[in-house]
Amino acid sequence: MAARTRDHEPPAAPAFAAVVLAVIALVLGCLVPAESIVRHCVLGAVFGLAALASAWRAISISGRRRAPRAWSWVAVVIAGVGLAMLLYQVLEIVSGGALPRPFWSPYATH
Repeated sequence: MAARTRDHEPPAAPAFAAVVLAVIALVLGCLVPAESIVRHCVLGAVFGLAALASAWRAISISGRRRAPRAWSWVAVVIAGVGLAMLLYQVLEIVSGGALPRPFWSPYATH
């Protein structure tokens, strides 16, 4: 049987990609525009899930390296916050205003 080959991908690459994608997901989760809501929400979800997948990849191949692990967990937190913000705004829109508007929304009327 052939020996198992080592993965030659540096763990910093997916960790960096995860942080960049997580920041994009956070920005998309902060503000849901009045036009093209579906496209905006789909893009936010795609960027958030891609950030989580990339962070998980970096965590799994990083081994004992601390920096890629730390940045991957930062990306997980940022992407999670972005996805939660996006989900709350989607639920507020779908429920027809039954939920209170989020405090970070510029459209919030208090």
